[in-house]
Amino acid sequence: MAVGSTGHLSVYGNLKGGPELRARLKAIGVVFKPLGRAWAKEAVDLGRPVVPVRTGRLKRSIVVKSATARKAVVGAHYTAYFIDAGTHYPSVKRRARGGLAATGRTMFRKTGFRTQPRPFRAYIAHEALRRRPLGDAITDAWNAAA
Repeated sequence: MAVGSTGHLSVYGNLKGGPELRARLKAIGVVFKPLGRAWAKEAVDLGRPVVPVRTGRLKRSIVVKSATARKAVVGAHYTAYFIDAGTHYPSVKRRARGGLAATGRTMFRKTGFRTQPRPFRAYIAHEALRRRPLGDAITDAWNAAA
């Protein structure tokens, strides 16, 4: 190694173990696709019993939409969001017609939730990741590629 005039180190020569490093990086680059699909399937299995049963449409709709080398997506019917976040009353003041409306006083006002939130989306994602940790698979792929 030589120190240049700017104080930076420069390496002369060839990198030893370059092909092995490339093989290891390629191996950990493709490890997420099967692991992400397994993680998404675990989330689906955890999510179906958690949602309430009204018609069963929501339970049937929880599926793995896609699993690529970069991300895995679990999809469901749009009502899953409303169950997870709850629904609010509108924030508009409701006024009575006639006598009280002329005075400008609010006759009644509802605040809060129509349906209480039952958060389950974050729970199933975290629980599925806890049951299928990524670290072991990445380490195994790194070691197997050498």
